[in-house]
Amino acid sequence: MTMVRRPIVVLGVLLMVVGLVATVVTLRDSNSESSKTTDGLTTPGVRGVAASPQQRVAQLQAQVKDTPDDWEALAGLGGAYVAQAAVTGDPSLYPRAEKSIERSLKVRPKGNLPATIAQSSLAAARHDFPLALTWGERASDLAPDDPNAKAVLGDALLEVGRYDDAFAAFQAMINIRPNLPSYSRISYARELQGDIDGSVEAMTAAESAAESQSDAAFAAFQLGELEWNRGDSEAAVTHYRRALQRDPNSVRSQAALARAAFYAGDEDKAVDGYRAVVERLPLPQYVAELIDVYTVTDQPDKAKDQLELLDAQRRLLEDAGVAVDADLAVINADNGIELDASLAAMEAEWKVRKSVFVADALAWLLHENGQSEEALAYSDKALAMGTRSALFYFHRSEIHRALGDDEAAKRDLDEAEAINPNFSIRFSGR
Repeated sequence: MTMVRRPIVVLGVLLMVVGLVATVVTLRDSNSESSKTTDGLTTPGVRGVAASPQQRVAQLQAQVKDTPDDWEALAGLGGAYVAQAAVTGDPSLYPRAEKSIERSLKVRPKGNLPATIAQSSLAAARHDFPLALTWGERASDLAPDDPNAKAVLGDALLEVGRYDDAFAAFQAMINIRPNLPSYSRISYARELQGDIDGSVEAMTAAESAAESQSDAAFAAFQLGELEWNRGDSEAAVTHYRRALQRDPNSVRSQAALARAAFYAGDEDKAVDGYRAVVERLPLPQYVAELIDVYTVTDQPDKAKDQLELLDAQRRLLEDAGVAVDADLAVINADNGIELDASLAAMEAEWKVRKSVFVADALAWLLHENGQSEEALAYSDKALAMGTRSALFYFHRSEIHRALGDDEAAKRDLDEAEAINPNFSIRFSGR
């Protein structure tokens, strides 16, 4: 998961990972070779072509129409809707997922592992991580040796800040089935702890274990993010381009290349790239990055237009049951709007999610609200695990500067720039 994007909006990447899990759930076939343990470290290339979420939705809709009480198909359809939403950014799919999963649980209220896993994925997609954890724990209790149950459990534990438990779940997952979903989670666990080389190693294994072009594109993109976040933009671009070769519809890779164009000095290409991304998938993280480009290139009217789009997207997400206040809080802080309300939203978020990203976001909002002394404690929490995030160090640098500690401010800013000089379109080079 990327550190260069805003701390809370990185959850958009989590949704993609949740989508992978949901797809695995819906495509599982106990008689298929792909459901068996793989040797992801040594298997080269891409072994097959899996059905896309859209294709799987159509297949399962037909199956449910023929057999309305097929609880497994209903649960699979719910998971496929979540996966499709991750790809398309269409939040209207979440109520459909909820309805399908609830129908499955009504038909089979006990021992319904696919629906339990799908409920956890849906809750995570809606950013209700405590609820995702509740369903993840139920799934793991139902099937302690099921890797998908461990996946949703570990994801939820990670988001609420229970890192040791999350890492244990991921380790159990990879012990059961070493494949792309498990390798990618091990990679992220290592990244959070500052082991970037180990993270790259695990994500490389994930790419080798990919069973579809889209999965391989996901792994290639994540490798690009790892390289970008440690300052190797050339290597990052190579990975992003490989991701697009594997999946020409990879919006996240297109956005990353737009960002790279900005840092290469081609502002027009960057704007064109981001505009194309936002037209296809107006997720807050992409809209926010386009706002940043317009802001630093002195186009305030266009930045304002994107802020209005962001507000419209917020309403769509809220209508679909997605909690977005915390996600938008940091964007608001960067743009100096609704600071009081955004701080209140982040303080509420901290009560249920004590993660390093929420700690950093809360620190930044406290600072932007003139409470830098209190902010410093949260900034320290964000960095306590050893996460190599240039943005975290930059935020703490600004907090130190506001407190009059210029030496500490310079030390943290130097560290941020040493990690990744291109850590933020808006703030890099300040």
